[in-house]
Amino acid sequence: MWTRITHRLGTPLTVVLIAGLALVGGSLAADHWEHIVGFAPFLLLAGCLIMHLFMHRHGGGHGHDR
Repeated sequence: MWTRITHRLGTPLTVVLIAGLALVGGSLAADHWEHIVGFAPFLLLAGCLIMHLFMHRHGGGHGHDR
């Protein structure tokens, strides 16, 4: 099992660093959950705007080229 994980991710140090970052990120999210929830609508709005900008580059945009 360990060799499959390290084969995909690289060295055992990479696996340990990813696990450590996940633990630290989870701890910070648990401690600052009120801030994350309060900022979530702005992140959603920014994500929609960015996705709108990038999605019009693919698939013909508004259909003016048909």
